[in-house]
Amino acid sequence: MSAIRVVHVANFDLGMKIHLGNYLRYLRDQGYAVSAVTHPGSWLKQDSLILDGIFVKVLPFNPRLSPGTDFTTFVRLAGYFRRERFDVVHTHTIKPGLLGRLAARLAGVPVVVHTVHGFYFYEGMSPAQKRLYRGIEALGAACSDLLLSQNRQDMAVAVREKICSAEKITFLDNGIDLARFNRAGVPAECVAAYRMDLGLQPGEKVVGFIGRFEREKGIYELLEAARRLKHGGLRAKYVLIGASQPAKGSAVSPQAIIRQHDLDGDVLLLGFRDDVTQLLALMDLVVLPSYHEGKPRSLMESAAFGIPVVATRVVGITEVVADGITGLLVPVRDPAALAEAIACLLQDPARARAMGQAARCFALEHFDERAFFWKTDREYRRLLESKLGKEVVGQLKPVPSMETAP
Repeated sequence: MSAIRVVHVANFDLGMKIHLGNYLRYLRDQGYAVSAVTHPGSWLKQDSLILDGIFVKVLPFNPRLSPGTDFTTFVRLAGYFRRERFDVVHTHTIKPGLLGRLAARLAGVPVVVHTVHGFYFYEGMSPAQKRLYRGIEALGAACSDLLLSQNRQDMAVAVREKICSAEKITFLDNGIDLARFNRAGVPAECVAAYRMDLGLQPGEKVVGFIGRFEREKGIYELLEAARRLKHGGLRAKYVLIGASQPAKGSAVSPQAIIRQHDLDGDVLLLGFRDDVTQLLALMDLVVLPSYHEGKPRSLMESAAFGIPVVATRVVGITEVVADGITGLLVPVRDPAALAEAIACLLQDPARARAMGQAARCFALEHFDERAFFWKTDREYRRLLESKLGKEVVGQLKPVPSMETAP
């Protein structure tokens, strides 16, 4: 009997590496034949063998509405799925989620699964935009066997907005590699060397941001808060780690905002980095003023490092940050409240330290990525058995449990 063939479809090549890498390796080790499809980017520009031999096909997913490009991608996806005779197509994010699920159904793929990383419509969006994105999500859901939500709040949204029935969506959660994100693994001499390389002064406070450079991530609010704090006499170095996708309408240029806010010399733009663990070890505080989220990995990584956070009180973030215990939550699009919360923790090191310790404990209890690996694996098996029979999954290794994990 041939191996069960699974393909994951996502729109960001670096996200494939960072967010899905360990999971794809897990599936391979369980006995699945694993592939992936992603948009070309700075890491992958053509079809490649990556992640210890996993094949990735590169196809364009235009972040803007582009009927010509979208139709071409859809046709190529359907042909690829049909040729490769995949048993499971698992999609992520809005454009690959729609095109991938439609193509999978056209190609006759038995099992179609989609991970909800947060719905793209959110408070403050125009009614027309909300109707468009809700319609996209509902169409994609109609082509799915199952939706896996990274947070419980989006499950309620899906049912309330009539995207899908309650039976079609289940809680997945999200997680990180806790062994990697551990401050004890970064020696003090490494931290000192990084501070010197970045030009940080002794005792200078460091506020970090990790995420895409987009309007919805709250870049404007963060830099406006930094300007207010600077003019109020509270100086810090703001370290921004991430990348932008210029083709996206929501992409922003941090350089231009920095100049507008008189923050030259106060902000370090580091772009995409592979050494996030070392950079986290420099940070006194991590800030994420996002407008909407699924379940943000950057805040889970910060928590695992014992770093308190300041973030917005929105869906997804409220399941990662315990307000007043592991960090502080502020209203969305409110740079004044953001500045006040940042100042509160920078000026009270004892409180910040206590929040960081609480965050580390919370991370160890709730953010182990292996739990959602195993949960997804179980859902694959359940759906494959119902569609193809029990004998199909008999060749796979047993799904581990937290009790038996090494």
